[in-house]
Amino acid sequence: MSIPTAPPSGFRDFLPDQVALRHDAIETIQKIYRSFGFQPVATAAVEDLAVLVGQGGNENEKLIFKIMKRGEALERAQAEKTDLADLGLRFDLTLPLARYYTKHGSALPHPFKAFNMGPVWRAERAQKGRYREFTQCDADIIGADSWGAEVDVITAILTVFKAFGLAGVKVHLNDRRFVDQALEKAGVPAEKRGAACVVVDKLDKSEPEKVLAELEAEVGTEAAKALAGSIMAVEAGPDMLSAVQGEFAHLTRISDAVKSVMPDAVIVLTPNLMRGMGYYTGPVFEFRHPSLSGSLGGGGRYDRLTEKFGGRPIPACGGSIGFERLMLLLEELGRRSPDALPDAVVTVFSDELRGRSIAVAAALRAKGLSVDLYPGGGKLKVQFKYADQKKARYAVVIGPDEAERGVVQVKSLATGDEQALSLEEACARIAAGT
Repeated sequence: MSIPTAPPSGFRDFLPDQVALRHDAIETIQKIYRSFGFQPVATAAVEDLAVLVGQGGNENEKLIFKIMKRGEALERAQAEKTDLADLGLRFDLTLPLARYYTKHGSALPHPFKAFNMGPVWRAERAQKGRYREFTQCDADIIGADSWGAEVDVITAILTVFKAFGLAGVKVHLNDRRFVDQALEKAGVPAEKRGAACVVVDKLDKSEPEKVLAELEAEVGTEAAKALAGSIMAVEAGPDMLSAVQGEFAHLTRISDAVKSVMPDAVIVLTPNLMRGMGYYTGPVFEFRHPSLSGSLGGGGRYDRLTEKFGGRPIPACGGSIGFERLMLLLEELGRRSPDALPDAVVTVFSDELRGRSIAVAAALRAKGLSVDLYPGGGKLKVQFKYADQKKARYAVVIGPDEAERGVVQVKSLATGDEQALSLEEACARIAAGT
């Protein structure tokens, strides 16, 4: 039986150009997050199952990649027919951050502004822009109960999108407490409200008729009809407009404050915005782009999550960039990383002259150039083909004549033009791209 060479469904390999673009994007996001005062943190990829269950929403908890117990513990669990797993891969970065803050909060500034970037895993059906392994880029503020925290997070993420030149991004804004009020008014029992939110949250992924049918099955026809006229509405209706002038006036303050520093920002009050996680307690927001069926990122306020770990409730707000969808947009726009391409490839004329080639490559790198030294040997024709494949601008040749004269031959791979130059002259030409 042949061993497959493709990764499992929902997982991916990346070619060098893709990796370079991803690294550039990560560096841009990190730089912007830092400019807003967010500090980098890192959390474990694997968590105790107790960390991951209970607050993430039933749909996400069903998608946890669980890790089986090991050794005697596994044998005992098999014999006693108890749970075989005790660990799981994180499915987001927020639950691990709440655990992290509960553990390390005394050593951190208060309030604490953190950014965390890394892979997460969900065992869901793979499709375009949605994978089983994907990267999230989170910015969170723990310890601030002001709506200014939402403004800071939303503005930071919009600044990222602006840096990448993405036009047409809209911010959809809601408050989970408005949703709770609508559910109560519609007569949805408390024990079914979480499930109702999960169903309504599918509106951006499925047809409204299917969502309504699923909602009727979950909460009953009358309640579903009542919700269809309130939180299932695409645009803010009278109930929500009245609410944001009264109890939920902070939504207007958030919108106005973001627009005061980013006048081009488009912010839409969206009563059907749920966000699937069960830990949200206040304002929630989502970033959407017209070319994507799903969101480009999102987040919200989660003021009670630290209670899960035995700590006191600490106000918190955070947002996340959907990195894979961001990369999908950048690739469709034809973006590529300039750092993925070497400035030059230094060839190896012969084994006797390899030392000279090594020295030339090192000298060019010392001048700040990206230089690839051909790792093998053989004919120059083969080495020039390698330089073409690497999309280098120049090939550098040091044959016996060049070595004796103390020069190098610099060949433009675009024009075929060749010049014998001193090392300083070669460096200047390669750096200038002429």
